Amino acid sequence: MIVDPAVAEARAATRALAHADAGAVPVARVRDLRLPGPASPLAARLHYPAGEPPFPCLVHFHGGGWVSGDPGVYDLPSRRLANATGCVVVTVDYRKAPEHKFPAPLDDCHAAVSWIAAHAAALGVDPALIGVSGDSAGGNLAAATCLKARDTGGPDIRLQVLMYPATDAACATPSYDTYAKGPGLDRRRMRWNWQQYLARPADADHPYASPLRAELGGLPPALVVLAEHDPLRDDGELYAERLAAAGTPVRLTRYAGRTHAFYLRDAAPGCNTELYEEIGRATRMHLVPQKRDVARIGRRRDRRNGNNNS
Repeated sequence: MIVDPAVAEARAATRALAHADAGAVPVARVRDLRLPGPASPLAARLHYPAGEPPFPCLVHFHGGGWVSGDPGVYDLPSRRLANATGCVVVTVDYRKAPEHKFPAPLDDCHAAVSWIAAHAAALGVDPALIGVSGDSAGGNLAAATCLKARDTGGPDIRLQVLMYPATDAACATPSYDTYAKGPGLDRRRMRWNWQQYLARPADADHPYASPLRAELGGLPPALVVLAEHDPLRDDGELYAERLAAAGTPVRLTRYAGRTHAFYLRDAAPGCNTELYEEIGRATRMHLVPQKRDVARIGRRRDRRNGNNNS
């Protein structure tokens, strides 16, 4: 199949964000697996923290506009995430658009979480302590995976960590106007990403494609992380507000001075320290053996942008 030059360029740009010094952040163990998928096996990389199993687990769906990205590109942030959370972090290489359009990537993500829950013991994972996370398009897939799990009877997902998620194909919020030309991600590129992902315009209305249009009751607690200077900022804020209105415990944080993709781009040690600490607090609150009563939080906070980019 001949790949569109624009798609090839997008994939090369994402690969260029991979950190050559990933090994500088040691974890207890790294394991590569191939999981059964709806159409073909799915590559996945597991990063284990120090300690004794069974561990809680975060299944991470990477960003890249549904078009690019893979577990190798995300090796360094996944290492840091495992160490910060005490979770086994499983990064899933779902099928990519435009060769595989909606709902194929989502079907892969849901299948991966379902398989991990069913085979948790063999992976050293507690099946009752599984959450999902994702950044950008991966945040969209994490949110949609929670919706699909709710609607189809499982698996049980205890936490969703959504980093600057794309939640509506309309691309019509005020932040899209403010940051129509960037910095970083711009409105033209985001519209192009949606065009690659959706098989037909009518798919934009599907709640699994545009989670902001879904009924949001009965979903797991959420941490929603946003960048201040990002066309997707309002997508995340509106989604957090709707989750909270539906009764879901939510924590919403807007990181001041940051731009889109800061989770991946600034993954080197010493960067994004507050982000990893915040995700660590969320996992310790929700991915723990005992039940906890967690009050809903709908308050926004701005992080100061320090010299170390934390």
